[in-house]
Amino acid sequence: MKTYLRHQRGRTGINVVWIIVNVLLYTGTSVLLTFTTNAIFSRDMKALLLWSAINLSVWGTFLISNYFQAVFQEKLTQRIMIDVRDTISRKIVGSSYAQYHKQTTGEYLSEYVNDVGNIESNAIKNLFSLLSDGTTVVFATIALAAYHLLFIPMILFLSILMLKIPSRLGKPMTVATTEMSNGNAAFSNQVTNVLNGFDVLLNANKLSKLQELVKTAAKRYAEVKVSYTKTNARISNSIAALSIFCQVMVDIMTSILAILGAIPLGAISSTGSIAASIFNSLSSLSNDAVQIKATHPLFDKVIQGSSKSAMAHESTQEPAFQHALKVVDLSYSINGNKILDHLNLTFERGGKYAIVGRSGVGKSTLLKILDGQITDYTGHVYIDDQDLRTMTMTALTKISQYVDQNVYLFNDSVANNTSLWANKQKSGNSLQQALLKAKVDFVKSPDQMIEENGQNLSGGQKQRLALARFFYSPKPIAFVDEGTSALDAETARQVTKQFLNDPDMTLIEVSHHLDAQLKGAYDQVINLGA
Repeated sequence: MKTYLRHQRGRTGINVVWIIVNVLLYTGTSVLLTFTTNAIFSRDMKALLLWSAINLSVWGTFLISNYFQAVFQEKLTQRIMIDVRDTISRKIVGSSYAQYHKQTTGEYLSEYVNDVGNIESNAIKNLFSLLSDGTTVVFATIALAAYHLLFIPMILFLSILMLKIPSRLGKPMTVATTEMSNGNAAFSNQVTNVLNGFDVLLNANKLSKLQELVKTAAKRYAEVKVSYTKTNARISNSIAALSIFCQVMVDIMTSILAILGAIPLGAISSTGSIAASIFNSLSSLSNDAVQIKATHPLFDKVIQGSSKSAMAHESTQEPAFQHALKVVDLSYSINGNKILDHLNLTFERGGKYAIVGRSGVGKSTLLKILDGQITDYTGHVYIDDQDLRTMTMTALTKISQYVDQNVYLFNDSVANNTSLWANKQKSGNSLQQALLKAKVDFVKSPDQMIEENGQNLSGGQKQRLALARFFYSPKPIAFVDEGTSALDAETARQVTKQFLNDPDMTLIEVSHHLDAQLKGAYDQVINLGA
């Protein structure tokens, strides 16, 4: 949390000073009650009206200041939340393919929404509340001491009691918060998983299963929420009971001192209000401290690996591909089943290669190994003389690109889906050329919107946009995994020729049905499993 506060140190400093000013104004309204009450006991109408007017003006100033401070604090809080979410994004951006896919989309979504929301409400906002409460305790104690010094040891003793006992409740709150975070992630993941399968359930006439699965997940999530609320309520009620006890003790002492004539009778109205401010603030302070401590695991979760990932994302040298991509004694197994066994291949720069074979022989697996997506193989893959596993994903993606048959399209324009948000002024001609090469003839305008994952497009149209994405920013090595499988034969042939006719491009293509007319254009057709 300190890191994020340092990023906003200027605004945080202003907010802290503003909080202190508001607390001073609020405490002042309680002290002014003494003068108003004394005027009542003295039957002095003029003094009563004067002090009432002063009190109202202080209240008015406090309310106006409190409004603008609340708005300022919310803007500051949201700036911090942007920083926290940016840390999560930085961690994702620095991840390798394998690292990213250790978690589901639902779990990442839970981090962005639930974990960050928990940090916002239970850490950042509670921190500012804690500062306000702490300042209130200090100013209110000074105000009570002005009436009689005996209030100081009493407030000190009761404050220690208020702070010591709740501190023992921090551990169960931390456990409850961690369980809540895990429950949020599990629920988001399950709902995302079920909703993504809507079409499958619809076609199988089993949409009722969607309701059943979500309800089951909701019940599990509800149990976690109830457990969290029980822990939170138990801690809050324990602190509230202590607060009430302490306020009663101060009221008794105030009454005794007033009876003995040690303080004016008008102080009774003020000391009760001031004591309530002290112990309500201590009650809130204790609860805030417990909640803030409970969010430490969430900060650890957000920050964990972000620095390391950011470093891994940076390439230490400019990648190059001058000679060949070589596969040396490569083996790969899944759950004990050998997919690739001591494979040796050479792909020369500028060469055109087709990988064919029956389903399950490892064609797509080999392509993902060559692209760096899979790293837990034995043997070696070299780009020129450099081992693939020593290269960062940033370096690899500068010289190669994977064109998958299952392309993802963003809910954005054709232009942004193709250029991936490149500068529009620079991308105009390149965009048109890319769309032309990929035979994208169904787009009326580059600004035409595409629905989430191309729901308003056919499979073939989605594939052509994926190919246009490659042609917009071509790399020296093209890994094409059934990239034209949803196209008609003639369109697929024309698009494939764009790859085959480029003398500088190294094409490594996986195909179940290699076009007989183009077979002779490949330098080598590799039949895996033959």
